[in-house]
Amino acid sequence: MKQVLACALVGLIGVVGCGKKDATSPVVECPTAAVSFNQAAGTPVTDTRTKYDSLFVAAANEFGVSAAQLKSVAYVETRWQMVRGEVEFEGRPAAFGVMALRGERLTQGARRAGVSVDAAKYDAAANIRAAAALLAAGGLENLTDIVVPEGRAEFAREVSAAQGLAVLPVKSLAAADPCAPPTNVDFASAIWRPSPNFNTRTTGISMVIIHTCEGAYTGCWSWLVNTASQVSAHYVVNESGSEVSQLVREKDRAWQIAASYNCALNQGFNCGMNGTQMNHMTIGIEHAGYASQDSFPTSQLQKSAQLVCDLTKRQGIPRDSLHIVGHGQMQPANRTDPGPNWPWHRYIEMIRGYCGDS
Repeated sequence: MKQVLACALVGLIGVVGCGKKDATSPVVECPTAAVSFNQAAGTPVTDTRTKYDSLFVAAANEFGVSAAQLKSVAYVETRWQMVRGEVEFEGRPAAFGVMALRGERLTQGARRAGVSVDAAKYDAAANIRAAAALLAAGGLENLTDIVVPEGRAEFAREVSAAQGLAVLPVKSLAAADPCAPPTNVDFASAIWRPSPNFNTRTTGISMVIIHTCEGAYTGCWSWLVNTASQVSAHYVVNESGSEVSQLVREKDRAWQIAASYNCALNQGFNCGMNGTQMNHMTIGIEHAGYASQDSFPTSQLQKSAQLVCDLTKRQGIPRDSLHIVGHGQMQPANRTDPGPNWPWHRYIEMIRGYCGDS
């Protein structure tokens, strides 16, 4: 089993080298850390019963794939929720269903399963069958749009871990600049995963923008560190709150909101900044998950609140609803994240509590 898992992971890993600097960014593309694999048994998440269990089994039997692997992918991608995704990053299609199928994979999966694209989007059985058909045709890599090698390896590890078959990467990083990570990040517990998609601010930092990725954690940060995506954020918080990635230093301008400031969208506050492109004045935080989901894990909210407390202290940003706002609030024409079920009052109170505000 160790050999099978290792081979499956190796199939998802490519090799990249240091590239030239982006024209607007001092960050270079660096080689993915060397990875070795160790087997570590764990409690399978797939032992948890869900209302989709019979559908996973039926689809697995029909297409000759593993029901546990299907269920694990669904856990990693959506935590077993039937999502109606939205576009968060231009160029990355919205994800649908418990398997989070999107774009060409959604179309191909529907065709292979003999169902309509709409059925594969909105019907759980059709969605899972489409994913099973893709898995049968091309293996695990058929179920992800991740292209960054480290991200592809991490996706495979997460799927294996959900089955209790954890394949743990052991990374060794070269110490030589410029490819070694910095000695410190802005948020002490963050993992540095540099994105080349940033440039210089023209104004001071005065607000925080809250986003949802419209996808899972690894796919999210992997998209944002890809030069071709032309988007980024300063931070990404994973579903459980156990990990935060920093992609852009706070002093720099991430490419995370396509809107100019309009005080009419923010309770008439600070109208003197009207017309300022909001990337110049904000720090952007992406959260693994979807604007359509019913709720957000308390542990994720807590980690995000700790992060916002930390950065608002350092940047001198007031901790209130005028300065900590949603992506959809400030870009309402085509974004809704973090969605109607983001607990704003509770979240702001968490932030203030961690900072000891009275």
